Amino acid sequence: MVTETRRLDHLAAVLSDRVEFPRGPLVIALSGGADSAAAAWLANRTSRVCRAIHVNHRLPDSSHLAGSARSISRCLGMELSEVVVREETDRTEDALRTARYRALTENSGPREVVITAHTADDQSETVLQNLLRGAGLDGLAGIPAHRGRFHRPLLGVWRSETRELATLAGLPWVDDPQNDDPRYLRNRIRRSLIPQLEAEYQPRLREGLVRLSALASADLAYLDEEASRIRVAISPDGWPQISCSGLVGLPRPISSRVVRRALRMVRGPHGGAAAEVQRVLDVAHGTTSRTELGGGVIVTRLGDRLLVAGGG
Repeated sequence: MVTETRRLDHLAAVLSDRVEFPRGPLVIALSGGADSAAAAWLANRTSRVCRAIHVNHRLPDSSHLAGSARSISRCLGMELSEVVVREETDRTEDALRTARYRALTENSGPREVVITAHTADDQSETVLQNLLRGAGLDGLAGIPAHRGRFHRPLLGVWRSETRELATLAGLPWVDDPQNDDPRYLRNRIRRSLIPQLEAEYQPRLREGLVRLSALASADLAYLDEEASRIRVAISPDGWPQISCSGLVGLPRPISSRVVRRALRMVRGPHGGAAAEVQRVLDVAHGTTSRTELGGGVIVTRLGDRLLVAGGG
């Protein structure tokens, strides 16, 4: 017991040097797993105003995860809000993520900072998955450390560390059985591809992928700064609108970021895949006058205005 206490104190000190929570009241996206349990425990130690939200997707094992989230929040003396999302026929990883972010956005206040417990392992898996898909610089940058009210302070922490910390702290976390489902590409990457590549080609593959992410992110920061100079106005109906003539005259790396910014204003953190961005640019160029994107987002050209509306 003494040894475990010392190890917990040491691990907490080490991780606290790598984890910095942003200012403001914190909302932990508490899944019931080890990563979010560790994030909640570390946030709780800061004596900040902190509460948790659990998003229930109504999957076969969702009640098990919800019970774990309740137990963790009780252990930490942390207020917990449970949000049950409406059942959809689309149960893909992308659809579930979109629903989760929407639920977290709708159930947190504008002054609150939402903490998601993505780790360095999540980063490496995301970069490799995006590489397999043929992603560009945005994909190689992986998971951003923060975007809007969403912050990911555990990106410098490995999954083995969050599991050890949550276990030593006595938090009743559980593994999500969905993480073992081979139907999801990310799970096959995590369980099969990365171990094989590390065993046969590069034992420090995950560290290399995280380093690649950091290098790509530095380049993206410059491009994002340039794109931020381009105005996205608001129409009388409250939807984002962009000057078509101004948009088509920009270099593609800048124009695509302007489009993604407008899309995020309508449907949340995910600005759209490259194919969707291209369809929006086609409307701006006049190749077509209208296109409909996922989530019910409708993009139309009205004179020199590109209007992004919908999201319902």
